[in-house]
Amino acid sequence: MMPNRFSICLLGALIPLGANAAAGAPLPRCSVDSQSYYLMRYTEVGTSATNLRTPTTSLDLAVVPASGSVTLTNIWNAQAAPTPSQWDGSPTAGATVAGGMGKDGYIYAMRAVGAWEPGWTNPNWQTHTRRYEMLRFGRSGVDNLGIVSGLGPYRNDANVTVSGAVDLRLGPNMNAADIDPVSGIMYVASFQSSGLLDKIFKIDVTQTPPQYVGTLALTQSIPGAQSGDFAIDAAGQYAYGVAKAAGTFGNSTSYRINLTTGVVESLATGLGIIPYGAAARLPNNSAKMAFYGLSTQIMTLPTGTLGTSQSTPTSTSSDGAACLPKFKTTLQCVPLTLVDADNNVATCTIALDQPAPIGGIAIALTPPVTDTRYTTTCASSVTIPANTTTAQCTIAATANTTPGDGDVTATVSLTTPAATDDYELSTPSSASILIKNDDLPTVNLTCTPNTLTDSPGQVSTCTVTSNVPASVGGMTIALVPPVANPRYISTCGANISLAEGESSNTCTITANPNTTPGDGDVASSLALAIPQPGSGYQIGTPSQATVFVRDDDVAAATPEATLSCTPTTLVDAENQVSICTVSLSTPAPAGGLGINIIPPATNGRYSTTCASPLSVSASASTATCAIAATPNTVAGDGSASALVQLIPGTGYGVGNQAQATVNINDDDQTMTVAPVPTLGQWAMMILSILVASIGVGLSRRQLRK
Repeated sequence: MMPNRFSICLLGALIPLGANAAAGAPLPRCSVDSQSYYLMRYTEVGTSATNLRTPTTSLDLAVVPASGSVTLTNIWNAQAAPTPSQWDGSPTAGATVAGGMGKDGYIYAMRAVGAWEPGWTNPNWQTHTRRYEMLRFGRSGVDNLGIVSGLGPYRNDANVTVSGAVDLRLGPNMNAADIDPVSGIMYVASFQSSGLLDKIFKIDVTQTPPQYVGTLALTQSIPGAQSGDFAIDAAGQYAYGVAKAAGTFGNSTSYRINLTTGVVESLATGLGIIPYGAAARLPNNSAKMAFYGLSTQIMTLPTGTLGTSQSTPTSTSSDGAACLPKFKTTLQCVPLTLVDADNNVATCTIALDQPAPIGGIAIALTPPVTDTRYTTTCASSVTIPANTTTAQCTIAATANTTPGDGDVTATVSLTTPAATDDYELSTPSSASILIKNDDLPTVNLTCTPNTLTDSPGQVSTCTVTSNVPASVGGMTIALVPPVANPRYISTCGANISLAEGESSNTCTITANPNTTPGDGDVASSLALAIPQPGSGYQIGTPSQATVFVRDDDVAAATPEATLSCTPTTLVDAENQVSICTVSLSTPAPAGGLGINIIPPATNGRYSTTCASPLSVSASASTATCAIAATPNTVAGDGSASALVQLIPGTGYGVGNQAQATVNINDDDQTMTVAPVPTLGQWAMMILSILVASIGVGLSRRQLRK
């Protein structure tokens, strides 16, 4: 029963979805250091109309050494591909002679029909669609993606003609193809001897079903009568091929086609008489391609020259496709240093140099060893999702407040992949995360005692103490040592060390003994210096100490000088002397003591022995000088004063009685001379005498009575 139109369309739409299971995963990738490509060897065993066979393809990975035979590793052989065409007499055909590597890691290939393949009968040729079908090759087999929409005309079951760009129903097969590694568009051609030598058809293989998107018209036919496969360079600019001239012994010429303009350029000539059915770019060198006929030869771009033949298993026909380079994988963690506190997390990024394929890609890891100082989400593998380039895991420090628990390292690395894996390691491929102890030991400083005297045996011991014992290698503590001073010596230098396992160490400050009174007190200061980064400790309290070195040499008491003069009053007569005495509160020191005075001012009324300084002999307490009155008999010459004063000087003090005054008085009497009376005075005197005489007489007369 012929399917109706709806059933044909539905079948064509569903096949690509369910067929993925047949193709399986994308094809294995190749190391970028290898000279490798995929070789599809076409075999057709049918030989006549009575011996009909469906052609098959064997898919191999070819590794081309620098010299010698090519090694083939078989991926699969003679895989079937269900066909959506009910008119196809060979519904499991999976053969091709025109394919290319897609950006997703699958080979996309136009189906090839064998010369003796069972199929449609002549009356049914108008419905034939086999050469329009797109196949997809994966690790497990072949998918038939159905008819390429718009590629070629055919008549559907309703007898309606579907239009297309080129009629391939009667052949020949498409025999040259590759996929632009940049755009992902397939370029396919029929460069058979009876094919279309001046056209290339473009197909978008990423659509479902695949879509014909245009024709590249060449400026001229390719050189020669036919060509096998071509390969597109890594930049997607040119397709390179080798064309053979007509005839059995026709020679070959390499060429390239500009995929933008269609310009055809002939390159190297004289390349032999063997057709090259397979071509592929190589992953290790963008200037090299592999061409396969009866053997493999390496083409050098852009000259198009071929290298020496390297033995390769043969086939009826063939096609080639590039092997995608393996993903380059790196691992980086940021930051590389954590501390054992909250929110200290390193993010490790596993990155590919190109987006991951369909289904993603699992990258094997060697996770950090288990340790209580950190946690991690980095397991034995991490999957990078499809169409992305990165995946992440984390290493988080475990917060604690334990000083002295040291540092630990968490190392995560990419595990070396198996040869069959689709990725290889690049650099960096590992990272070590240092989890540092930020709970540093706390050190403090004390000095005991904190007061010394400048006497023998006066020592202060300064102790630097850590709250936890020093770890392996010990601990060096930076100090700010005391400044140099002759009053003390110190063993405290620029640093002090705590031995491994020890919690403290000491240094000393020692007073220099002396007997010098009055040299005062000094302070000796010691402090913990601000630690440099990475010193491994922190400063606590107290962090500094001051040791006082005090003067204990008591000086002799400073004598106090006072002054007195005796007597304090003289007269200007003979032997009138006042003794002025300077008295000290304590005896004068050795060598005596000079007392500064202000002696009496010069005056003719007296003389003095008081001069400055007035010397007090050693161990004596007094010194004297004299003020003597100058005798005279001059009455009325008045009095004079002699003032003596003490003034401050070295080695003594001045008391409250610091001055004395000696008065020199005049002791000479004055003689009074009576004046000569005047005439009137004489008269009065006589009268007074007479009166007095009369009075006396009267008194006597009364007595006689």
